[in-house]
Amino acid sequence: GLVNTLLLKDPDTFRRNLTIQRYAVIPLSTNSGLIGWVPHCDTLHTLIRDYRDKKKILLNIEHRIMLRMAPDYDHLTVMQKVEVFEHALEHTHGDDLAKLLWLKSPSSEVWFDRRTNYTRSLAVMSIVGYILGLGDRHPSNLMLDRLSGKILHIDFGDCFEVAMTREKFPEKIPFRLTRMLINAMEVTGIEGTYRRTCESVMSVLHRN
Repeated sequence: GLVNTLLLKDPDTFRRNLTIQRYAVIPLSTNSGLIGWVPHCDTLHTLIRDYRDKKKILLNIEHRIMLRMAPDYDHLTVMQKVEVFEHALEHTHGDDLAKLLWLKSPSSEVWFDRRTNYTRSLAVMSIVGYILGLGDRHPSNLMLDRLSGKILHIDFGDCFEVAMTREKFPEKIPFRLTRMLINAMEVTGIEGTYRRTCESVMSVLHRN
């Protein structure tokens, strides 16, 4: 609510409709509560799983390529793991989300609007999530609004850099910005709407 108020007060972010889509959360006790149903949204995991299923692509194709190249992956050095990972990227496209946005749009105008909304909303939550120290951003915690194209985050359990300070597998990144997310943006990738939006949101939050 506070972030949306700040973004609505700034002329630049208001003009571009840079707000966070919200949903109701009602705590009932220290370990239970109610979460409002978010209409016409699906998790990225569900969308990509269904897309790959229709296209006869293995859901974990990248992982399988990695294991095929290095069956003893868990015993490799860090640099060797990076090489195996890059090998998997070279042999896959990572454009599932980009194609989803295109195929589910009834016209090029709708597709363009959805792609812009997607890029802007991803940028807003990248910066806000970074400020909040929000972790655990796997594909099942990111939702896509099928009508607007906006990205919506769920499960805020790992806030305030909890994921960065845990003993096993601490997270090292400020926010999720994988190849598939970048490929769904405009032709300039992060060097366009995404970067400008990030800078605008960070500027507003820094001033306040």
